[in-house]
Amino acid sequence: MHQLLGSTLRDARRERQGRIVGIDQTREHPVIDVIWQGQPRAERIIITCDQLRDLVRASLARDAAARAKGAAVTDADAGQTSDKEPVLLAEQRRA
Repeated sequence: MHQLLGSTLRDARRERQGRIVGIDQTREHPVIDVIWQGQPRAERIIITCDQLRDLVRASLARDAAARAKGAAVTDADAGQTSDKEPVLLAEQRRA
């Protein structure tokens, strides 16, 4: 779960973006704390266990895609090509 800290979330319904600054799994339903752009304080958002699991999977997939892209750049520098393209996701890790 710690890999989610610092991750960027996009809320398509409200057309906003924010950064995860906290995760609380001690409750019946997980809670994430998100600071949305333009907001001075974090908003606590109750999510389901499935949603939390999906966020973690997306984060791990994004990291794997970034590593693959880095490997593709290295391969290209060596005169080789790679057929792996990074997966585009709504969730992005902090650089």
